[in-house]
Amino acid sequence: MLNFFNKYKLILIDKDKTSVKEVNSRNISIFFISISLLVVVFFSILLFSNDFNDFITMKSIQNHKNDNAELQNIIDNQTTEISLLLEEINNLNIRDNNVRKLLKLPEINNDIRKLGVGGSSNNKNDKFNELEYLLPKNTDLTQLNDNIYFLQRSINLGKLSYREIENKATLEKKYFTHYPAIKPVCMKNSKFTSGYGYRYDPFTNKKKLHEGDDFSAKRGTEVMSTADGIVKTSRYYGSFGNYIEIDHGNGYVTCYGHLHKRNVKKGQKVERGQLIGQVGNTGRSTASHLHYEIRYKNKTLDPSDFYFDLSL
Repeated sequence: MLNFFNKYKLILIDKDKTSVKEVNSRNISIFFISISLLVVVFFSILLFSNDFNDFITMKSIQNHKNDNAELQNIIDNQTTEISLLLEEINNLNIRDNNVRKLLKLPEINNDIRKLGVGGSSNNKNDKFNELEYLLPKNTDLTQLNDNIYFLQRSINLGKLSYREIENKATLEKKYFTHYPAIKPVCMKNSKFTSGYGYRYDPFTNKKKLHEGDDFSAKRGTEVMSTADGIVKTSRYYGSFGNYIEIDHGNGYVTCYGHLHKRNVKKGQKVERGQLIGQVGNTGRSTASHLHYEIRYKNKTLDPSDFYFDLSL
């Protein structure tokens, strides 16, 4: 490039044409070289800057994908936990209605339970609105939010029901404990085989009212009193074999037949869930089982109407 500028001379003449000045070719070459270097540096920076921005952008996208995956995992876990809570609330609602029925309180119907008690689910968290664009596309925040508010409303309704049950049970504690409300045997060790109603008698083969429930179980399986009361009868009683009858007051009496062994005596006080005898095959019986009856004012009732889940 220096040789190129050495071939030519740059002469500067002022506008009045009174003076003439020759510019050194070396200075010209340095000037153009400097300009060229500046241009090269400028475009190099520009290219490097684009590559750098692309790198930063790709890194940011990858980080965002990682954050998205982690967030999706958290949301999936929360959704699973909420589903389990909803299932548990449904089980508690069933138990709640059982206890309300036992205490002769009106049941809470499903429509009311679905609504619950509390605010509207439209009060969506503002933070959700701000961050929703960052969440994975398949995330249904509306459903998640609705489920959370349903849980809150269900809990509020459950608290109200519990207070009502507590007040009723406190006022009628004696009636509550003297009301037949559980099965007379543990179902883990026994099997329901025959219910209340008309059936063919296994001995006469004639249709006859079966006035209780039968539970098949091994001889010696524990039999429990289904409510507080006083033993009215404990003896061998004809076709019932070893037989126990408990007076619970308020007109209710329970009967336990075909026992292998009787663990209580006449006049003895018993409590709900207390061991009173053992399953057997005495009297008019074809196999080891318990025959259980509930009577109200000397009239037999269907025992299945008195089985409540009290395991709160």
